[in-house]
Amino acid sequence: MHTSEPFLLYHWSPTVRRRRITHDGLRPSCPSVGREWKPPYVCFSTSPSLAWALSGHFHPDVPTWDLWMVWSNVPSGYEVLFFDDGSPKEYRIYERLYKRDIWYVGSRGQGQ
Repeated sequence: MHTSEPFLLYHWSPTVRRRRITHDGLRPSCPSVGREWKPPYVCFSTSPSLAWALSGHFHPDVPTWDLWMVWSNVPSGYEVLFFDDGSPKEYRIYERLYKRDIWYVGSRGQGQ
């Protein structure tokens, strides 16, 4: 996606983290879902389904997930990872996204 116009980015997070997210926003360096590591970024994708394929899909033990969205022009910058065909796969944002800048879209359970 090569455009100067802002576009939407999506992030899935376990529902158990909603209270913290609605209070603090999305923060880099929070433990990963499996608590294996603390990524220095928050991952986003350009569609809910792609974001799901890169996150929730890998954690069948988490019963419910929340979808969050942010406009691409909110962070001061991001790193983009690409698929082999050159299309954007993942946007890594290395700064905190404040609660005023993110929107809760909805929830889903595993298998939905």
